[in-house]
Amino acid sequence: MSDVLRLVIVGGGITGLSAARAALAQGREKGREVSITVLERAPRFGGKMVTERVDGYLLDGGPDSWVVTKPQATALVKALGLGGTVIGTNEANRRYYVAWDDQLHPVPEGLVLGVPTQIGPLLRTHLFTWRGKARMGLEPFIPARQLGEDGDESIADFATRRLGREAAERLVAPLLGGVSGGDANDISVRASFPQLLQMEREHGSLVRGMRAARRERLKAQAQASQGGGKGMTGSAFVSLEGGVGELPRVMAERLAADGVSLRSGVGVDAVVKSSGGYLVRLSTGATLEADKVLLAVPGYAAAELVKPLDGDAAGVLSKIEYGSTATVFLGYRRDAIGHPLAGVGFVVPRAARRPALAGTWVSSKWDHRAPPDHVLLRVFLGGAWAQSVLKGSDGDLVTVARGELRTLMGVDAEPDMTRVFRFDRSAAQMKVGHLAAMHGLHEKLAQRLPGLLVAGGGYDGVGIPDCIRQGEDAGRQMVA
Repeated sequence: MSDVLRLVIVGGGITGLSAARAALAQGREKGREVSITVLERAPRFGGKMVTERVDGYLLDGGPDSWVVTKPQATALVKALGLGGTVIGTNEANRRYYVAWDDQLHPVPEGLVLGVPTQIGPLLRTHLFTWRGKARMGLEPFIPARQLGEDGDESIADFATRRLGREAAERLVAPLLGGVSGGDANDISVRASFPQLLQMEREHGSLVRGMRAARRERLKAQAQASQGGGKGMTGSAFVSLEGGVGELPRVMAERLAADGVSLRSGVGVDAVVKSSGGYLVRLSTGATLEADKVLLAVPGYAAAELVKPLDGDAAGVLSKIEYGSTATVFLGYRRDAIGHPLAGVGFVVPRAARRPALAGTWVSSKWDHRAPPDHVLLRVFLGGAWAQSVLKGSDGDLVTVARGELRTLMGVDAEPDMTRVFRFDRSAAQMKVGHLAAMHGLHEKLAQRLPGLLVAGGGYDGVGIPDCIRQGEDAGRQMVA
């Protein structure tokens, strides 16, 4: 091994960039000279965190925010000097709706992820039957189930057990399963939303847990606001004034200035074991020598690179399923839309049998996302049960999205701007038993292929904070 620690990171999304930043910092702390190369097959860094400006509209093609109760993203933003650009959702429009029977039903106030924290609004809603409301109200009296360290169950089973079938099907499943565009009957609650299991374990009830979480969220928001964040009071999710794409853009600029080699438009064809570590063969025909390699890419891509080295590990990676989704943006003149748009948008239960997963009223959710006197709407298509709709052209997807808005919101106007983002095989389906499989995978790699790591969305969590956490942990581990 040379005096310089040579690190190669395959994948330039937020995970790979976070790993590079953490490895650089760890090297400085340890007094170790580190050479870092980040390789990204796409022409830009940032992965699904993509922000575009089109005709005066600001579009976040993938995720548009992160949850404040997971501190990694907010801490990173503040460390990069972007704390003053953090914004919360519009305080006047934090209600959301559920599509049911071709109508949008407002979710009652105090209903958080399907958990009722206020009785009055629950009693008045038409979204649930009286039997369903009564079952939800019994949640604090349902005995907690201790699954054990390796126990797991699906989101749907967990929600049904705690809140009843109506709440699970009409609200919890589309909210939580929709994050990955997956089927809540298959997706692991432990892998996707471990905080819910923690609430049950620590408080014996989701109602009591949600109330405690709200107090913690307000505390986190107060701390984040000290960094200059704007309009964050009571907001469970935050973003950046210039869109979430600002985060990887600034990170890439800082890493390049610190001497990290960032190479976009360069894929990896193979990773080969060598006496000094690994040889990384690039799509350009060149080869890089590395002491350690991080694969911050989806499981199916990592499996192809790992297969020649360890078939068992590759088999585990290849079993992680990924769904495809598309995001359709539509811009309108405000006076062409009769709907009040008093909320952040809507979710669509699978039982509603619609092609849309959800819709966001972007210009109501966030300030400064549309030109004056205009509005910006976003429709999510695809998911586990509607993959066939994605076979159409971009024009076909716009037609489908407009049809959903026409049926659910009465929007029949011609949009003055449309933009489609496609994310093929990008939504990890972390099914029941996923975390146990990932624990075994990390052990296999550590024993059989020391110095080769995997990290990113779909391995040990999803969402921006979890990807940052995994990247930072991997970066430090590569140096330590």
